[in-house]
Amino acid sequence: MIDTYHNAPSPYCISAVLIIQSHTPPPPFHKGEIFQQDRPHRSLSPLELCLQNPLLPGSDCHNFANICLIKGLQTGAHKRSQVFVVRCVDDFHSSGLSTDQDMIAKFYDPLYHDRDDGNPFRAADYDYSHECASYKRLSELQGSAIPQFFGSYTFKTEIDGHPRQVRLILIERVNGLPMSRLEPKRFSTEERQDIMKQIVEAESALYAKDVFHEDLCPRNILIEWSGLERVRVVIIDFGKSVIGRSRNPSNSEEESQWFPGVPISPLLRWNIYYGYPNSFEDWIDWSWQEWLEFQYKETESAITDEQRQMWPVYDWMLEIGPPS
Repeated sequence: MIDTYHNAPSPYCISAVLIIQSHTPPPPFHKGEIFQQDRPHRSLSPLELCLQNPLLPGSDCHNFANICLIKGLQTGAHKRSQVFVVRCVDDFHSSGLSTDQDMIAKFYDPLYHDRDDGNPFRAADYDYSHECASYKRLSELQGSAIPQFFGSYTFKTEIDGHPRQVRLILIERVNGLPMSRLEPKRFSTEERQDIMKQIVEAESALYAKDVFHEDLCPRNILIEWSGLERVRVVIIDFGKSVIGRSRNPSNSEEESQWFPGVPISPLLRWNIYYGYPNSFEDWIDWSWQEWLEFQYKETESAITDEQRQMWPVYDWMLEIGPPS
C-alpha cells in the first residue's frame, strides 16, 4: 500500500484486483489551462478536493475487466502517474485483454499528482488525454518504437463513502530498463551509436506523425535486448507530449509554419547547435555533428529552403561552437 494525500486510504495494494471500465478520453487541451485554474487549497480534505475538481468527462464505454496489481514501478506522492505491473485476471464483456501476459497500468490519480504542475486535477486530465491521443496517433509505431497500447479505462473507487474516479491506460510491458539506469561505459561505441541512431529515427517518426514528445531523455527511453545481441529502443511517457508541432496546435496559422505531416530530416532537428543530443551526453563520446551528417546525408536532398529557415544554423553558431 502507498501513502496518499492527507493519509487517505490508498486503493493501490499489491495483489488487489480492480474492476476497470473502458473509457473514451476527452480531447487534448492546451497546457496553459492547467495554470489558469487555482491550485487546490492544501487545507481541503481529499473528499473536498475531489468534489470541487471533477475530472473532465470523456465517455464511458461498455467493456469491463478485472486487473490484479502485481508490482509497483512508480508509486507515492508527487508523481505524474502511479505505475504498476498488472495482469488481467477476468476478462468479461469482451474487452480483448489477454489473461496470460503482464501489462503496465498507468493511473493518473490527481490525489498523488505532482502539485508543482498547477492544478493537479487538470494536470492529471492533461497527462491522460495527451498520452491517449499520442498512442492513437502513433498506432503504426506501437510494438516497435513505442509500447503496444491496450486501451484507456476508468477505475471507480471511494473516498469517505463517496465515489471517486481515476483514469488509467494499459500498455505493453517492455522487458527492458530505462537508459537512466544503465551504465553507458558498459556499451561499446558501436552499440551506443546504434542506440542513438534508433532514438533519432524513433523520435523523427513521432514527429512525422505530428507528435512532439517534449520530455525525451534517458529516463523515458527503454532499452530491450531482443536477441542476437540486438537492442530495441522504446520511447515511453507521452503525458507531456504536444499533439502537433507548434506550442499552440489549435492555432492553424502557427501550426502550418512547421510543415505538419511532413517528415523533417534529422540533419535539421538533431543538429548539435539545437542541443537535442545534450540529454544523452553521457552516451556520446564521438563527434556528434560529423556522425549525424554521415548517417543522414541521403536526407539532405529533401530539405527545402523553407525548412532551413525554421531550423537555421547561423554564422554566430559556427563561431562559438556547439552547446556544451
